[in-house]
Amino acid sequence: MRRKSTATVLLTGASGQIGSQLCSLLRAGGHEVLAVDVHPNAQEKIELCDIGRTDHVGRLFESAAIRTVIHLAAVLPTAFRADPLAAAEVNLTGTLLLLRAAVTHGVARFVFGSSMSVYGSSHSARALSERDLTAPDEPYGAAKRAVELVGESLASATGFGFAALRIARVVGPGARSTASGWRSQIFENSVSTGGHPIAIPFAPSAQLSLTHVDEVARMLLLLAEAADLPRRIYNSPAELWETQRLAELVQRVRNIAVRMGEEDGGPTCNGTLFTQDFGFRLRGLADYLSGSR
Repeated sequence: MRRKSTATVLLTGASGQIGSQLCSLLRAGGHEVLAVDVHPNAQEKIELCDIGRTDHVGRLFESAAIRTVIHLAAVLPTAFRADPLAAAEVNLTGTLLLLRAAVTHGVARFVFGSSMSVYGSSHSARALSERDLTAPDEPYGAAKRAVELVGESLASATGFGFAALRIARVVGPGARSTASGWRSQIFENSVSTGGHPIAIPFAPSAQLSLTHVDEVARMLLLLAEAADLPRRIYNSPAELWETQRLAELVQRVRNIAVRMGEEDGGPTCNGTLFTQDFGFRLRGLADYLSGSR
């Protein structure tokens, strides 16, 4: 069952890989969307907003009757490590500023784009569920976990409609991070990649939790529209892929050479609770790769 609402959905990080897909999905569903990003796009109706600035955030809530917030704006891990203080101003200070404004203005649902990074960066012997202890070992994951804890506390104390999705490794078109360009390149062809091999940094035997960007957008929309939230925090459903098997599929269906590295795949994701609570059916990565030819 979905909540009926004609009020505005505020979407931060709307120019990003997930945000751009979710923005299209929201608008196609008839939602009034206030889409914002530090990289505005007039053609896509994405307005300028720096969530670290009080005046920018205040102006958002003055300009529209915002009932739902989907917060995806964040500095990604590589950039976070390069300038941790500036990144913390966005991922921590900016997010808390947005949370405060949402509470003050009576927002009914606040959906936070969290990350599997809350479990740390080491390989896990089994797929981790929400019942497993979090153990972030770098600032990006720690910031995500801190926001989760604040949101959970708000929900417990005031009934605030906070929900977080711990997103697995996302693949699909629109990845802006040059450090993870392979996530989009595997959907391209040899002409668009200039004939160069795709560099996937993980060892052939590494286990990767992967989900397509369109699937993540659907998950976030479900959390935004659900009448009730059985839980406050969910892992995203994802497929488990061995790097070698992924490389072979890409080479076969996309006709692009793939070069693998030596990194492990980090923790793997168990999204069973989300699947059960929302009846979610994940479209497989092989279908997306085959369909993008």
